[in-house]
Amino acid sequence: MDIGRTNKRITFCRYEDKENEILQIEQVLTDAKTVWASVEPLRGREYQEAQRIRPELTYKVTTRYHTEVTPDMLIKFKQRLFQIISIINVREKNEMLEIMCIEKITEQKLDEAEEVAETLEKELANRNELE
Repeated sequence: MDIGRTNKRITFCRYEDKENEILQIEQVLTDAKTVWASVEPLRGREYQEAQRIRPELTYKVTTRYHTEVTPDMLIKFKQRLFQIISIINVREKNEMLEIMCIEKITEQKLDEAEEVAETLEKELANRNELE
């Protein structure tokens, strides 16, 4: 394992039941463990859900072996959450984990991307008019 490539800080999170002020049980996302890892995008795809196209990005996260990591956890990286799809113990040596996960783009992020695209189109049109 090339330790130099594990240059991103990620946090493994899990949902836990907590009692709130009015004695109701609610699920709260809590941090379980923070480690160094590499985060690499693999592919993007879009699928149609309720007549709206939903983008989905697949990532591979590589980190040292940790016994506490389970598929029901989430990974937090730079204000984003990734859902774990599978955890691979590379060569069954208990040295390295390859974690396949999905970042689902929220509607808010999608709206922000559309706004940026519109702004860029306007700037490009203005430049073309000036030339």
